[in-house]
Amino acid sequence: MRKPMKRLLALVMTVFMLLPAAILFADAATTVDLPIVYVAGKYAHIYTKEATKEDSRYQLYPLKPALGDTIEDHFSELLAAYNASNSTGNWKTFADKIYDVIAPRYAPLVMDDNGNPRNGTHVIAVAEPKKKTSNFQLEDYMFTYDSRLDPYTNASLLNTYINKVLKATGAKKVNLIGRCLGNTVVATYLTEYVQRQKKDTVESAIFYASAFNGVYMMDGFFTGDIDIDYQMMQYYLQHGRDPGDEGSDFDTIYKIADIFSKLGLLGVGINKINQVIEKMAPYLFPRLILAIFGTWPGHWAMISSGAYEKAKAVTLQDTSKYAGLIKKVDKYQTNVMAKFPQTLETLRKNGLRIAIVCKYNTPLIPLSPNSDMQADGTVELKTMSLGATAANIGQTLSNAYLRVLRNGNNDGYLSPDLVVDAHTCQYPNYTWFIKDCPHAEYPPEINSMFMEIFHSSKQYTIKTNSKYPQFVSYDTSTKKISPVTGPDTGVDISSGFNTAFFSKIVEWIRSFISRILGVLIIR
Repeated sequence: MRKPMKRLLALVMTVFMLLPAAILFADAATTVDLPIVYVAGKYAHIYTKEATKEDSRYQLYPLKPALGDTIEDHFSELLAAYNASNSTGNWKTFADKIYDVIAPRYAPLVMDDNGNPRNGTHVIAVAEPKKKTSNFQLEDYMFTYDSRLDPYTNASLLNTYINKVLKATGAKKVNLIGRCLGNTVVATYLTEYVQRQKKDTVESAIFYASAFNGVYMMDGFFTGDIDIDYQMMQYYLQHGRDPGDEGSDFDTIYKIADIFSKLGLLGVGINKINQVIEKMAPYLFPRLILAIFGTWPGHWAMISSGAYEKAKAVTLQDTSKYAGLIKKVDKYQTNVMAKFPQTLETLRKNGLRIAIVCKYNTPLIPLSPNSDMQADGTVELKTMSLGATAANIGQTLSNAYLRVLRNGNNDGYLSPDLVVDAHTCQYPNYTWFIKDCPHAEYPPEINSMFMEIFHSSKQYTIKTNSKYPQFVSYDTSTKKISPVTGPDTGVDISSGFNTAFFSKIVEWIRSFISRILGVLIIR
């Protein structure tokens, strides 16, 4: 999920801001070596029905050429529409132009009214599982899927794939990893096949940076509640770069800064942008969302339960037309998302071993009022940890909170940097936190930890191996992890948006603008 979601987030932000095996613990025995099925969050490439192999001639997604190039090609038209709306107060003019530029690019990817693929679009089928009987690795059995699809459809395909893996390896069970959006598929598989159908096919499950209850910063796109956070913009520019995403998201923000400059809006500020967004919203939502990913059941699975009903009311206003799609997304929300904490506990009691691995201290793209929540740049910490309490980004937990925590002798799960309280998690003993590791990064040492978890003869906990304590920090330059030892100096974001800093960013980007336009994150 992670890259495409950030790409889509950055896309909308761009158009809106056109305005102003490891060493095992000494006494730990090992279990039978089991195959590992890895359900990643990254979108597979999507092709037309003519493609029988990965062939760029038939590629529909990622977009080719880059949508950023299209926006740049139509910049003069967009600017003229903006100026017209700004002078007349009729913001439908600008909203219509944004829609006319973007919607045609996504037309081949739009699902039908029932949430099913049109035009034979598909991913290249998952290869037949390799025959192997031992020394299983994380990359052996990667499950590829079209993440636009209903999670129940993908869970059925995953069930078929797991059956093939079991047959190819002779194993009785597999280990599962669900990463980011991949968790929606894993959660549905565990709900439908392991719990309801009583299939005893999974030994251990690792949930890695997983969206258990949607992704809050996506809610606004479906509800029309877009709001650029004034203070967090500066913090994001300073601390939001995600090296695992090849810098493309940061490059996009730099391009936005350049667009600010071209429109002469650097001195106007974020408030003007939010005012214009509010005026355009009735004309732009929900039709732009429906033109991009509003018909994708897989994206609806990223809407949090708290925003879900409003998202349906705003985006799917014609309930008769979208009855089939609504039936699909309701089923996931009701049967999987709302019940998964209880489902997971039932499965745990029945013998499923679990591990939840989270990330924090990377700010979200500042598009909503909650963009100061602790996150890994894409998924909020609270949802991926099943309940951790955390200070806002750039801050520590308050003295009052810490005092209550310590008076209750509940500080055994407190991060040394005083940012995260894990004792409020559903599984504080099975939940790990990686600091300063952006969503797209894959630390090799964490992969080693995954292998150790899978080889453990019993439920692995935060106390099993001192090499992997509950709180570790990641160094993006060395690719190493180390224990979190104490509070950071901290960053003061109380003074608001620093236009001088922003202007420096603009000046820097001018010399690189041609390269940046070529690597805009919507490809």
